Amino acid sequence: MSTPHGGMEISTMPPLLLERLVESLRDGVLVVDAEHRIRGANAAACLLLQLPEQPEGLRLEESVGDYRVCLLVDGCLDSGTAVERELSDPLDVRHVLAHAVPVVDPATGTTREVAVILRDETRVRRLETVRRDFVANVSHELRTPVAAIQLLVETLLGGALDDPGVAHEFVSKIGLEVAHMGQMVAELIELSTIESGRLPMRMEPTAVTELVAAAERLRPLADERNLQLRYEVDPSTPHVYGDGTRLGQVVRNLVHNAIKFTPEGGSITVSARRVAESDTDMVEIQVTDTGCGIAPDDLRRVFERFYKADRSRRREGEGSGLGLAIARHTVEAHGGRIAVRSTPGRGATFVVLLPSFRGAATTSPRRRRS
Repeated sequence: MSTPHGGMEISTMPPLLLERLVESLRDGVLVVDAEHRIRGANAAACLLLQLPEQPEGLRLEESVGDYRVCLLVDGCLDSGTAVERELSDPLDVRHVLAHAVPVVDPATGTTREVAVILRDETRVRRLETVRRDFVANVSHELRTPVAAIQLLVETLLGGALDDPGVAHEFVSKIGLEVAHMGQMVAELIELSTIESGRLPMRMEPTAVTELVAAAERLRPLADERNLQLRYEVDPSTPHVYGDGTRLGQVVRNLVHNAIKFTPEGGSITVSARRVAESDTDMVEIQVTDTGCGIAPDDLRRVFERFYKADRSRRREGEGSGLGLAIARHTVEAHGGRIAVRSTPGRGATFVVLLPSFRGAATTSPRRRRS
């Protein structure tokens, strides 16, 4: 029962039932008396506040590292009303909303204890941040092509239409910008479908050479930039179990990414081999380039949506920043993992680990080199 000041009266519920109810809550519940002695705390509160295993009877100041909890309790005791405070760590990693409520003795009307309700809002805040960043990133990525199209159209309407050569060039540029936006929309739809788990996939044994060969479509682009495109596949590499088309797109995406950031005269190597991990056969596919590499601060973020590494890895505004995010989600949808290692100035290596198809015959590909 609540009081007029937002507090709670001492419960007449059977103690065992009350204890079971509080312990089952996902929110943390911490009860402190007027002397700052901990009267009780459920498992969620112990986890959020990093309390000792048996905190009952301990002083709050000696058990909780965050002094703001003590200030919250003091504020509730002094005012006799509910007090709320946000507890965010210095690194902004965890967000906890703490709500202190006075527990009032109905006989005397005095506050005997304070119940602190702790709600972990980290996931909610993270989703809000992702959504906010997503809107900002989409707006940023669309701003450039939209502005370019607007300028080109205004120039055409201003008289450039009368010059066939100029008009044809400008219309071609408009077409390129529209194609760029169309690709971005298509990638966003694909990424959303993968993340929601609705992406249809044809799971079947697939030879790893088929996945590696998917990069061959990019050889004309590599030749145009005077890059060597090599393949190194261990003949004993087993089949993977997955959608060959989707996984082939992952390899092609990684190779295309390597081509963009490898200077003329460099090389890109696609390799595959069998690896054992926790008594499970896995297939490891690596794409290694001799490009400019990735800065340490960018390594942990390269698989984020719209994230583009530092300026040293940007060339001519290519890409929407969605390709690696799609690759990560596709690999994870197959029960695999993707990672990257790099030293600035010495290139980068993207590593894909996929479960092998148990019982499938090993591949017997020819080793292909450029």
